Amino acid sequence: MEKQFIARIGNARPESAHQIVQAALRSAATASTPNGAIDLLGEALLELERLLALNSEQMH
Repeated sequence: MEKQFIARIGNARPESAHQIVQAALRSAATASTPNGAIDLLGEALLELERLLALNSEQMH
């Protein structure tokens, strides 16, 4: 079974986005299947979207 990548944004800071991307790339590179890698990268994109939404809310 593929290990799931779970990114934790914590405080919405630029370095959080960097950490999300790095962790996703590492996990995808070692995924056992191409579909597993795609799933991991998709999950990271969703986390980045949440991070952007948090940043947007904080600015308003």
